Formats: sequence, structure tokens, C-alpha cells
Amino acid sequence: MAQQRLRALLALGIFNGGPLQEWPGLWAMASVTHYDLILSPRPDDLVVITPTPSNVLTYLVPRGMPVGLPGLRLEEARADAFQLRHLVTGARMTVTDRPPVPPFDGDFDERRVWTVHQGLTMEERDALADVPPMTDDTLVLLSGLMSRIGLGDPQRQWALGNWFMDPLDRTDAWGGRVGRRLWGRGDWWELTWGGFPFAEDVAMALTDPQAGIADAHAVRGRRGWQVRVGNAVLALRVEEG
Repeated sequence: MAQQRLRALLALGIFNGGPLQEWPGLWAMASVTHYDLILSPRPDDLVVITPTPSNVLTYLVPRGMPVGLPGLRLEEARADAFQLRHLVTGARMTVTDRPPVPPFDGDFDERRVWTVHQGLTMEERDALADVPPMTDDTLVLLSGLMSRIGLGDPQRQWALGNWFMDPLDRTDAWGGRVGRRLWGRGDWWELTWGGFPFAEDVAMALTDPQAGIADAHAVRGRRGWQVRVGNAVLALRVEEG
């Protein structure tokens, strides 16, 4: 449950940005998807593999608001990875290189981010207190969305491309209003964005028989797609230009 809560909060920070955003966009995390990211979700750790771990780290861990996930801290800077800890949930997260890129040299200046020695600030407490309530089914759905931001189908039927560029080079994958908004309450949530990826690709990624969320299913409606896990619903809407 701690890992699901951490990933759902990360989703709020990353899927709110630009003119469409709700207030978690003020955490200034959306641009982290401009980096090459591979997410490896594990039961007790969320591993982010990237060739630029130092840069990615500064989008995730705050050093004073409003940049980074409230309560996320650097616990240890090793030669091959940054280990993070969320003070509120206790969940662990790791940011590391992707082989065969040589590991970074470990000379990262820890003054660029807060470490676990910096307690939760009042501003962070207020920010987390304002997060809308999420049911257990919603945590599964939103954490699953976060964990699949870079997912692609080996058969090249769909791809999410870190919500930045289309690895399948479909010429009509661009356009639309720039920005993202993930917002809701309880069991009902809506994700709205402009441009890439296609809403159908997101629905397919979340419900894929091999790589999707267990027991998730999607239906197509007049305004887009809806993905359901248990009682929780995530509506997918692409804003036209």
C-alpha cells in the first residue's frame, strides 16, 4: 500500500502541467518525462532507470517547494544509484543508470536536494493534506498509470513514449493543446492532455494482458476511453487544438 500511495502521488505531480494543470502542477515535475525513463516497479521499491540520474533526481526530490514530490528525500547517494525515501509513506524509490552507460561517479552535490535529515516542512504537510482522497482501487489504478509511462508494445501496436515523443513515428501523433491534468476524488478520476500519446494507446497499455494492470478493463465512449479497476474509473480525454 505504501508503494501504491507513493506512485499515485508521483502520478499527480507528473500528470499535471502546463495550461491544463490542477495545482499539483506547481510541484514542477511534469518535465521529468522529457528524459529517457524506464520504470521497474517492485513490491518494496520503485526503480527508475535513466542515463541522466542526477538530472532526474532534481525533478523528484525537493529542496524547498515548489519543485519535487512533497516528503520525498535522498536517503543515500551511492556510486551506482540514488536511494530515496518518502517520509510520509515510508516507501522507497531508486534512481539509477541504465546499462551499458557507465555509472555516475558518485560526486553528486547533496545540497541540490533535501536528504532524509530534513524533516517534513509545514508547506509539504499542507500540500499533501490537500491531495483528494483516493480509494484502494484508485491507488491501484493511478500507481499503475505512473509505472507504465514509458511502456511500449513489442509488436508495435501501441506506445506511450514517456508522454513526450512517439517511438512508432506516427505522423499524426502531434498537435492538440499542450499540458496535462490528472484530477478526481474517491473512485472517479479524469486524465486530460494534449498531443501524444493517443488515448487508445494509454487504454491498451493499462489493460494489456501481459503488461497491464491486473483486472483492469477499458471501454470506449463518445468522449474517449474509460479504464476501470474494481470500482475506480480513470477517464481518458485528449484535448483538441
